[in-house]
Amino acid sequence: MLSKSNILRGSLLFIAVLYGVELLDEFIYGLFGAVLPTIKTELALTYTQIGLLFTLPGLIGVLGEPFIGLLGDTRHRRALVVGGILATAIGLSLIAGTQHYVMLLAATCILVVASGAYVNLSQATLIDRDPRRAENTMARWVLAGAIGVTISPLIITVVLSVEGSWRAVYFSTAIAAGVFALLLFKQRFDGHAGADDGVGSFKQLGRNLLAALRSRTLIKWVILTELADFMLDKLREVTGLYFHDVAGVSLPAASAVVTVATMAGLTGNFALVPVLEKVSGVRVLRVSAVVALLAYASMLLVPIVWVKIVLIAVINLSTAGWYAVLRAKCYEVLPGQSGVVVAVTSLANVSSLFVPLLLGGVADTFGLQTAMWLLIIGPIALIWGVR
Repeated sequence: MLSKSNILRGSLLFIAVLYGVELLDEFIYGLFGAVLPTIKTELALTYTQIGLLFTLPGLIGVLGEPFIGLLGDTRHRRALVVGGILATAIGLSLIAGTQHYVMLLAATCILVVASGAYVNLSQATLIDRDPRRAENTMARWVLAGAIGVTISPLIITVVLSVEGSWRAVYFSTAIAAGVFALLLFKQRFDGHAGADDGVGSFKQLGRNLLAALRSRTLIKWVILTELADFMLDKLREVTGLYFHDVAGVSLPAASAVVTVATMAGLTGNFALVPVLEKVSGVRVLRVSAVVALLAYASMLLVPIVWVKIVLIAVINLSTAGWYAVLRAKCYEVLPGQSGVVVAVTSLANVSSLFVPLLLGGVADTFGLQTAMWLLIIGPIALIWGVR
């Protein structure tokens, strides 16, 4: 019989690994953003091809993630999480060895679909442990991700500076993903309401999904989350390209700017954890959206490189709490149905999936500087939505 201390240690390890899942995922995401200018140069990619790297995988993910979310509310959650991590290890290995655009595109498709399984359901599992503190849990979740997304461009900056191989970093990350799969292989994912249900209850899950789609409150927060992403992931994806192709800095310097931006975001996420203990998350959104709007417009207009770097840091600092608060609001609408929330948010990704492709097309036609103005929709939408 297990002692109380052993049970506690096992529970703490489980929680730590779940937060570590987000760190791993954002590490991979930051890694791709930081190395993208180098990949673009090595494979001679166009902006449209780069846009397709984000759009096509997302479209494939939209087809699968709603079903993954619904299955996540059954007893199959652990299998989905572990399987997603193993698929991620395969995708990372493919990128490390890629010499052609098609293989790179296939690998990114694998990574996006896998992420929809292991990341979203790990997040949902943490929320299910204490639904009343969803904002606080999400703040810690985002902090873990911010640590990961900060470390990766820093590593790539060092590797490129000493003329090392970015491919070796991808191989090492694939091995790390395999370790995470082993750590979660025997854990129990039973905190959600349907933990004992099998696929036989899928019709009921479908009815739950339709009911969720009719919730105006949930749809409001989901739409705001997607629009806010213009100033989060969408901006992060092109930060290195913007500073290299528009501001004119070198490839290592572009990676360094990404590092500065992510470190500013990390600082903001560290501050967010205690702030949400005292201040309403909605109030945080209202103030930070105004700051982000002013800083972003200034960054695009000011021609001085070091000022642009300061402003991109201010933007990442001010937007640090957006995802945590917005996603927490989504979970609060349907307590105990975290898988359904994952399914709804996955369906909403359709609208934003075309943003990278649109940015790429506009950049190829009118220049990247012009395309960057489209991202200002993010803070404007947030100012309007939480007014």
